[in-house]
Amino acid sequence: MNIRNVSKTQILLSGVLVLLTGCQTTQTNEPRELSNSEIAKASEFMPHVLKAKVINPGIKPNWLKSNPRQFWYEAQDANRRQTFYLVDTKKQTQVEIIDKSSFANKLGKARLDWQGFPIKQFTLDNSVATFELDNEQYKCGFDSYLTNCTRETSQQVEWPDYLSPDKRHYVKVQGFNLFLCQAEDDACQQLTKDGTELQPYAVTHPYPETKLNDENFDEQKNLELYWSGNSRFAVTYRLNREGVNKMHLTDSVADPKFSVKTVDYYYPQAGDKTLPSAELVLIDVIKQSATLVDIPAIMQTYYGGPLWGYWHKNHYYYHDRRRGNKEYYLRKLDPVKAEVKTIIKETDHQFIDPWVQTFRLLNDNKHVIWTSQRTGYQHLYLYDVESGKLVNAITSGDYTVRVIRGVDEKNGVVYFEASGKESERDPYLRHLYRVGLDGKGLRLLTPEAMEHDTSVSPDFSVVIDTFSDFKTPHKTVVRDAESGEILMKVADANATGLLQIGWRPPEAFSVLAQDGKTRLYGLMYKPSNFDDSKRYAVINDTYTGPHNFFTPKSFVTYNNQRPALAELGFIVIKMDGRGTNKRGKAFHRHSFKNLAGGTDDHVWAIKQLAKTHLYLDLNRVGIFGFSAGGYDTVQAMLRHPDFFKVGVSASGNHDFRVDKAGWNEIWMGWPETKEWQQQSNYTNVHRLKGKLLLGHGELDSNVHPAATLRLVDKLIDANKDFDLLIMPRMGHVLDDHPYWVQKRWRYFLKHL
Repeated sequence: MNIRNVSKTQILLSGVLVLLTGCQTTQTNEPRELSNSEIAKASEFMPHVLKAKVINPGIKPNWLKSNPRQFWYEAQDANRRQTFYLVDTKKQTQVEIIDKSSFANKLGKARLDWQGFPIKQFTLDNSVATFELDNEQYKCGFDSYLTNCTRETSQQVEWPDYLSPDKRHYVKVQGFNLFLCQAEDDACQQLTKDGTELQPYAVTHPYPETKLNDENFDEQKNLELYWSGNSRFAVTYRLNREGVNKMHLTDSVADPKFSVKTVDYYYPQAGDKTLPSAELVLIDVIKQSATLVDIPAIMQTYYGGPLWGYWHKNHYYYHDRRRGNKEYYLRKLDPVKAEVKTIIKETDHQFIDPWVQTFRLLNDNKHVIWTSQRTGYQHLYLYDVESGKLVNAITSGDYTVRVIRGVDEKNGVVYFEASGKESERDPYLRHLYRVGLDGKGLRLLTPEAMEHDTSVSPDFSVVIDTFSDFKTPHKTVVRDAESGEILMKVADANATGLLQIGWRPPEAFSVLAQDGKTRLYGLMYKPSNFDDSKRYAVINDTYTGPHNFFTPKSFVTYNNQRPALAELGFIVIKMDGRGTNKRGKAFHRHSFKNLAGGTDDHVWAIKQLAKTHLYLDLNRVGIFGFSAGGYDTVQAMLRHPDFFKVGVSASGNHDFRVDKAGWNEIWMGWPETKEWQQQSNYTNVHRLKGKLLLGHGELDSNVHPAATLRLVDKLIDANKDFDLLIMPRMGHVLDDHPYWVQKRWRYFLKHL
């Protein structure tokens, strides 16, 4: 044999072997059906299953009024049995409240299923515990354990609704008018006579499902009304819904005789000429009167009532925002004079975010803490209530105040959680700080680089801190409220059950956005049998709603649909791009009049990840989402048709004009501009290339099914292929329905 010929043969054979080896490591995109074994395996990773495998994922402290250094909490013991503990933070001790070995006998029961969590509505204070067991009420004394338990046999007094604190009067609505009644004998005095169905007093906008499911439903029994602490006054409103848009829902399967049920309801849509409005009404018990207060009418933009406020020192304080969301007010009602005074006016040329705007009145009755993003980040400001003048900024800097946890007025200290202040950390992680009301003496109390959820004791001596991150189970400790020093350990979560079934925490990642300077953060979920030598299709779980952020920061990364989907052999990506909330005004307002651009950062991030994570197959990228994420899904398929090959959209608000005014007008502005049309999913359906599954519940009162059906109409006109599922009797939360979940699994397996 010629040596040169042998060499050529060897070379050819080597080439064939290389090709064969390549075939073994590259997955073909062949459609496959969902097998029973795959269903079983993925079902093991469903959120309700994973959640049940974690013992004590954080605790809720319930502080005793009789002792501000003590609290009780409900938990599970090592055997997953219901347990109640009492913690004394001064003595640094905790004891189990119930002796399980003898408690059933004390109550005259044969046994109690402690793993079934039999005790409900538990309370403890002043050495007395009350609870519900088997639909019966019990009362026990407490020393070291619960003792001397008795069943409460006395008849409970049936108090009327909307009762005054002194239990002497109540308010009702009849014929859409207000009546003031005496609790003792139900004698009533009619306060108004001009109420109508279009201009009713005190009624709230009900969810239409309530009207459908309750033949005896009466909206006049669902009121919004707030009593003053001295029981003399009550605040409510007269609603004006003349000219307000009405929607209709149809229940196609409720009637066994093959007829359908329909319901109509008020639903103020974005861009509507007329929204519901409310005039403030003051009820005076002494004068037996109901007075319309002379103020600008308050917007009502969704279900429920329009009042955002509370009584403080016998004055009523409330938020008031103008349509367009560029003006926001804190107002004070003087009930004696029946006059309203504006304390603070906040303005912005784009919008003021009502989802984070809040206030805290101080007990000195002279000051109020107000939140504002005027400097670019959410911060706390101290105002004089009487003059409305700014006293001083309490916090400042390039970080976001998330929530006030307590105000120690005696020592002039505010406790608050904030994110983004600690450098070289995930900017979403919450930490607890203390600072003087004068803005001095800022101190970090929770230094660990984790997500902290805190509760400050009523006497401001200690802090209960539950902290974790995406890979570290929750730990709960008691800290000194001044120094942050850990004084005692309370409880640790046990996640052994998760690890035993093969669950592993997702992989955290960060990449730079397309602007080259803004860092983005997310999680990558992998199957339990992940093999980095293989290539995996990528699925983006999207929700770019600007009212919040959506990537978990605590250990509870498993309480969603992503682990189950990953278990089917996908890499699932969850992240927050520019335009979402809690990272400052500049980051947030990337979405202003730009909701369609929410997924652009997601595309960029996945491409960047693929450069270093070679197992990500960019030829097989899918996307799914629910509600605003349903909008995102379709918009992403149209905006990036060559990138996203498969999309599954549930309950999507596909055009801002078919959705509620209270949400869309904040982020898109008002009045309607050209961006509304440009960013509608109806506008660019001709760009669809990939496989698209649309789903909607027939009884969705949050986003009307018309939002999806209008999209279907446009897709038909464009001669586009797609799949559609309308689920009877289903409301808005389609995303977690078992049938829809498996439908989504099958769709990705078949087409991706």
